[in-house]
Amino acid sequence: MYTNLHPDEALRLVLETASSIEAQIGTEMVPIGEAQGRILAQDLCASIDHPPFAKAAMDGYAYVKGPSREHYTVVEALPAGSSSARTLAEGELIRIMTGAPLPEGANGVQRIEWTRESCTGADGLPRVVFTVREKADNIIERGENKKKGSPLMSRRVLKAQDIGILAADGVASVEVRRRPRVGIISTGDEIVEAGRPLPPAKIYDSNGPQLAAMARAAGAEVQWFGIVGDNERALTDALGRTLERCTLVILSGGVSMGDYDLVPRVVEALGVEPVFHTLKMRPGKPTFFGRTAHTAVFGLPGNPVSTFVNFEVLVKPFLFACMGLAYRPLMLRVCLAKPLARTGSDRVEFLPGIIYPGPQGMLAEPLPYRGSSMITVLADAQVLFRMELGQEKIDTGEYTNVRLIRT
Repeated sequence: MYTNLHPDEALRLVLETASSIEAQIGTEMVPIGEAQGRILAQDLCASIDHPPFAKAAMDGYAYVKGPSREHYTVVEALPAGSSSARTLAEGELIRIMTGAPLPEGANGVQRIEWTRESCTGADGLPRVVFTVREKADNIIERGENKKKGSPLMSRRVLKAQDIGILAADGVASVEVRRRPRVGIISTGDEIVEAGRPLPPAKIYDSNGPQLAAMARAAGAEVQWFGIVGDNERALTDALGRTLERCTLVILSGGVSMGDYDLVPRVVEALGVEPVFHTLKMRPGKPTFFGRTAHTAVFGLPGNPVSTFVNFEVLVKPFLFACMGLAYRPLMLRVCLAKPLARTGSDRVEFLPGIIYPGPQGMLAEPLPYRGSSMITVLADAQVLFRMELGQEKIDTGEYTNVRLIRT
């Protein structure tokens, strides 16, 4: 078991474990209406040309390019969703709506704004004059956006726009990775569930609800196993049930070196192989990570900012890797509007901050912060600064990268 591990090395070990669990997760087919937020199981190619036919890019008149004419004869009107059986001849126009298929023989669309109707001919057909000549064709060619068989979409977390792309390709259901099952346990005699009266010397459990929300947002299926007091037998029973049912177990609290920090020895007694315990990281030094053949276990510190940061830095990448996708946090390059300083540089430290537009790019500044029990700082925090080993200060005007945690 590793101790006092650099967080980047801890992440490597976490992802190594996730890769061994990935094959157990599997895939399933879901309707695209239920696929938002799910991870696409494989890269997809276009099943049709996009668009499937050449079409008008604007309302106007389809025509055959040739020498300028005094007027043109309108022989048909063509709405979107209809096609013409006519082969257009030079001097003839078909009134065409945006998105309608281009008639046979036509090679241009004259926008309606640059025309006027001059008269009706003896044949009863309207005559139209072009007031300005088009320089562009105003045609969207067949397959101009995507050719059939070309790459359409790589594996990803499906967003609303991805659902639209799939629908445009005729996809009604899509193969996605199954959701990892995450079991969450909050530990400690001092915590009570929100909504109940708060006795003296007690605090409300924020870690359980926070972890459940973060796991769901990361694509997991969450099961809450409740609050377990500082009792070895009770913790053993609860954790035993959780290990049987879940891909990942997350415990908060009870992982440090105190008299009632029971998690490390209980998980080991249940057959969990310890991978690391303690990190060169602030907040989050006491973090525990272990594994069995089918399940991984995170023991996170009890302070809620520690729990939040550890989930962002270690747990979320683990969940994504279990679903076959690398998690890449959104990083921004910013200029410090106020100095960022700390006392002690023996750990990699994550500190909360805000960002806002400046005259030459994004500015950032740290938030007032008095330690990892200060969960209220997360209400305003938009980013996490990362200070490296040996780094004590970032001065005003210096540039640094920040990790976006709130959009």
